[in-house]
Amino acid sequence: MPFIEPLKIDATDEAQADIAWLASATGFTANSMLTLSYRPEIAKAVLDLIRAVVRTPDGTVDPALRWMVAHVTSLSNGCSYCSAHTFKNGADNGVPQDKLDAIWDFETSDLFSSAERVALRIAMTGGQCPSYATPEDMAELRTYFSDAQVVEIGAVIALFGFNNRWNALMATDVEPEVTDFLEERKYKGAKEARTTD
Repeated sequence: MPFIEPLKIDATDEAQADIAWLASATGFTANSMLTLSYRPEIAKAVLDLIRAVVRTPDGTVDPALRWMVAHVTSLSNGCSYCSAHTFKNGADNGVPQDKLDAIWDFETSDLFSSAERVALRIAMTGGQCPSYATPEDMAELRTYFSDAQVVEIGAVIALFGFNNRWNALMATDVEPEVTDFLEERKYKGAKEARTTD
């Protein structure tokens, strides 16, 4: 049960159009945005970041990789809400099911390229404690990605750092549309994924 009950969509006033835009991209209205709408300027700012970081057609990092980075960040942070969303968004943006199922094994699974491995390693570190990212890992990231792409990957990690903390703190309920999607795919949640060998 959430600590703050989400507003109804017709009560979101100033942020309503932005929330509707996100719902048109995901297929559901996000409880996190309905809760943030108690402060519409914050909801709008977060939605602007979502639009610029993970929902932009102008990104130079493949959308599938962006969502895998978001998913690993959320898993490593232990955010059940965001890991559920990023699993669904990954599937909706071209990440194959077997890759999503094996994402916690990205370091050893043949499903992942060397470029993906280093990006996901940075995502894991960034989700836990960004200052633990090693200079060696950051240098390796730059062997596969341009400076603009490194910024884009870092922005995904930072955006979900906010989202993970917000939704875990507020105990945001996962929407039925997302829950149904996860059940169909036998998804392991963030806590289970972190403890499974």
